[in-house]
Amino acid sequence: MITVLNVDGQKLTPCVLDRAWREVNRARAVWIDEQTIQLLYNPFSFRDYRKTALKRDKYTCLWCGRPATTVDHIVPSSKGGSDLPQNLLAACMACNTKRGNRSAFSYLIEKVFSVPNLIKLSYRIIKARRNHRQTNRCKYSSTA
Repeated sequence: MITVLNVDGQKLTPCVLDRAWREVNRARAVWIDEQTIQLLYNPFSFRDYRKTALKRDKYTCLWCGRPATTVDHIVPSSKGGSDLPQNLLAACMACNTKRGNRSAFSYLIEKVFSVPNLIKLSYRIIKARRNHRQTNRCKYSSTA
């Protein structure tokens, strides 16, 4: 088991090695030593971000219009997408599961004739992708 420290250095629930590497690879944590990672964010904020996204979208799946109980990352977290509300949208479990790790844009093309609010969803996807690109450009550009 890997020791997990929060931003302030307090111990949280330990995690398995795979989970620790996933957090480090997503730039959400750093290795302190061989058995310890420190998170670079507050893990309890995601709960608030999730509530914010669901409330903003009126607990309605933007993919199909059914009641939403989950949030979907527009840019998947496995591809560097953030957990901030602008990268989240309300989704029903079926749509969230069906989309999986595919790009939101390709899933939108697949569902284009059945999306209840095509303009709103398209705008969110374009905006989140642009924010993601700008964030990554700033993260990796050098100022030398």
